Amino acid sequence: MRTLGGNGALRIFLAPQASHRVWSYSLTDHGLAPETGAIDSLDTLAELLARHGGLLTDLPWTELPTFGGPPPPDTTDVWSWDARRLLVGTRPDLLRLVPRDSPAVPRRNLPSP
Repeated sequence: MRTLGGNGALRIFLAPQASHRVWSYSLTDHGLAPETGAIDSLDTLAELLARHGGLLTDLPWTELPTFGGPPPPDTTDVWSWDARRLLVGTRPDLLRLVPRDSPAVPRRNLPSP
């Protein structure tokens, strides 16, 4: 994970000027050129968070965008998803994309009925 200077910030937001819902990001760091772009897929979000997730401000991780498919039954350590995969992990530098049916998907041990 690339480390930026101490005053960097990553913002993830719905672009206000878009005619339809488009998630976007802006990355700022003193001394480097600002970076902005669209977040149009789970792959883009995963790559962005892997590089700069430690700088995320203004949006709780539980409110990150999703990209289709139903929410998984247990969202513990699941931060986003699409129809086929889940973005899971406990820290920004440990995020990984896994198939929905993978044994690597975090699951709580719920008591049997």
